[in-house]
Amino acid sequence: MLQRLLLLVGLLTLVGCQDNHEGAVKLTVSYSGFKPGCIRVSVKDEGGTSEERTTELAGKGEVTGGQVTVAAFREAGWSPNLQLTAQAFEVECTGKRVSTVTRSVKVDKGAVATLELALAGTDSDGDGYVSLATGGSDCNDKSTEARPGATERCNGQDDNCDDKPDEGFEVGALCDTTEGCKGAWTCDPQGARTCVGRPDQWRRDSDGDGQGNPNAPGPVQCKQPDGYVPNGNDCDDTNPRRYKDAPELCNAVDDDCDNLPDDGLNVGSACSGAGGCGGKLACNTADAGVLCDSPAPVVLYPDSDNDTRGKADAGVSSCTATLPGHVSNANDCDDTQATVYKDAPELCDTQDNDCDGTPDDGLNLGANCPVPGQGCSGKRACAVDGGVQCNYDTQPNNYYPDDDLDQHGKEDAGVLTCGPKPAGLIVQAGDCNDGNPFTHTSRGELCDQEDNNCNGTVDEDSVCPMGGATWVDRSTSSTSDVWRSVALWGDGGVWIAGPGNRLRYQAPGQTSFQNFDGHCTGEWYGVWANPLTGTAHLAGLNERTASHSPTTTACPAGPRLQGTDALGVTGVPAGGGTELHFAGFDFNDSLYGWALWWNGGSVQQGSTIPAPLRDVHGLSRDVLFSVGGYQTSATTGVGARIYRFKPADSDWTSERVQDLSGVVDDQLRGVWVVHPKLAYAVGESNSVLRWDGTVWSAHSGPNVGDLYSVVAFGTSSVYVTTGNGRVYRYNGSTWSQVPGVSTGAVLFDIAGTSPGDLWVVGDDGKVLHWPR
Repeated sequence: MLQRLLLLVGLLTLVGCQDNHEGAVKLTVSYSGFKPGCIRVSVKDEGGTSEERTTELAGKGEVTGGQVTVAAFREAGWSPNLQLTAQAFEVECTGKRVSTVTRSVKVDKGAVATLELALAGTDSDGDGYVSLATGGSDCNDKSTEARPGATERCNGQDDNCDDKPDEGFEVGALCDTTEGCKGAWTCDPQGARTCVGRPDQWRRDSDGDGQGNPNAPGPVQCKQPDGYVPNGNDCDDTNPRRYKDAPELCNAVDDDCDNLPDDGLNVGSACSGAGGCGGKLACNTADAGVLCDSPAPVVLYPDSDNDTRGKADAGVSSCTATLPGHVSNANDCDDTQATVYKDAPELCDTQDNDCDGTPDDGLNLGANCPVPGQGCSGKRACAVDGGVQCNYDTQPNNYYPDDDLDQHGKEDAGVLTCGPKPAGLIVQAGDCNDGNPFTHTSRGELCDQEDNNCNGTVDEDSVCPMGGATWVDRSTSSTSDVWRSVALWGDGGVWIAGPGNRLRYQAPGQTSFQNFDGHCTGEWYGVWANPLTGTAHLAGLNERTASHSPTTTACPAGPRLQGTDALGVTGVPAGGGTELHFAGFDFNDSLYGWALWWNGGSVQQGSTIPAPLRDVHGLSRDVLFSVGGYQTSATTGVGARIYRFKPADSDWTSERVQDLSGVVDDQLRGVWVVHPKLAYAVGESNSVLRWDGTVWSAHSGPNVGDLYSVVAFGTSSVYVTTGNGRVYRYNGSTWSQVPGVSTGAVLFDIAGTSPGDLWVVGDDGKVLHWPR
């Protein structure tokens, strides 16, 4: 291969560096129809950026064609793909290039590839110049005397190919003959000019354009007559702008007398006008010239945020009135936000929406403004939606009344304030019945005919027994049994007591009573269960008290009550223990009552009370009431009496129930303290009173006669028992009978841990539990 390459180098014209090569191309350059004065051959790395290698050589062979052979090298570092180009020139390498051919070839390392590049042209007269039609410069390829650089002769032809026949000979111009006549320069057969006399050459020139009317000959004479010219080149002697070879104007007139109006002006052809806008060439009526009838360019502005306002400093020239994403105005000072443009409504967003240089102008931000809430003030500030809102200077809080003390406030009675929390209100809402501590959003549902969890549904989730809620009859077997009092403790612990040494106990988690009759000797009218130990404390006639543990059969007697028939008992915390309070009447004079208390020492007795007492209840020594009174037939004035324990005086003082004369006139039989600001008392003749933490006032009743006992959980959850064996419930607005109870027997007492756990006891051994 190396010997072959060296041999090739020795025989051929070289292109590229032969001393540092990796392969070669044997290139044949052929040409037909002409013989180039110069052939230029070049080679380069098709895939690289290295410099192109070039050589030049003269054409060989006949004037009708031939070929030359060249060796082109793939230099070190080049890719295998080479690009080779051959160019042909007239006469010499600085002459006109008439033909170019380029092809690519792959040269493997150490190999020799072959390639032919064929050039073509036409030189019919063999003068070395290729015809204009095939890319050369010969204006007459049939004559060797017509070519670039030839001597121009007077023969009516363009001998030197400069597009100017007979230039320098002034053919047709006036001249003086030797005979003294006016003639015209004319070409002779030898290619020279001669002045030929023409006495008949004169033609009328009416429009003075130097061109004569061919149809208006003048006198035949040697001297040029006035108003005549030596030619008949005017096709309209009334118009000085129309004559043979006159400049063609754009006016729908044949100005150059070739029978073609506006020829050469390309009227109607496509053109590019102002701003590069495309149009059609048309006549300019102002000067008869040619203009490009194209739309005037307009400046359009990008509208990136689609607010129909364009970016002021980014206009583009357009040949159409519309352009996608652009508008014709430049009224946007921020084309990234659709709410910002000239004269836009000013929003409250820290932006200069109306493009006047001032953000949020005219919105009066920071000015004082009214806000709802007690003790609240505000300032105008931006809202999230771009409007203006009044922001609180101090963030307000809602506080809610919690009348039932269940730590959930009445949802629709919030008090908005920027100051400290008002007394008696709480932060937590969620109470749909603020008169019942067992109804709020955190409660579980009870079987109590109430929507306890405030979801709009009563007694859902199968909390009531199948078939519906009703009372369970737990009455004792003997109708002669009389149950005067019931007390609850723990989760299901129940004590019931009555006259004739009667006492029964149901332990937590059990469903039947243990019979403790006879364990405690006495006529028992009241029982209270210690919530810590479950021990029952009994109060009865003839000064008797006793206590019975839930775990033993013993019933030790308690302190004697100093001439009192006790009808009620309750316990309150005192001195780290429990203090028992008793209410009753003097068994020597039933028109007087006694309120006594005992905390392990001697029995304490307050001042004589001028009315018998029938019940006592409280939460503490500070909130503790006893109730009773006269039968109105036995005394004058109001029969109802309520007394409150005053720890500072160690005595009981009368509450002003007397002010309710005509509303509550009969004695009271039951009292229940719900919490430190709520208590209820009930009695004969439908008497119901409510204490609001300050005063007692009359309350509506169920209108069913005498009421014997009461238990309440809030202002919307009050239960009473009646002398005709029924239980009524107050829901905050109306009284209704609790279904399932109509014994006909007096129901003396009621107790409950919640509206879903109620016990009532009475005559004829009646013991009932809600719900079944």
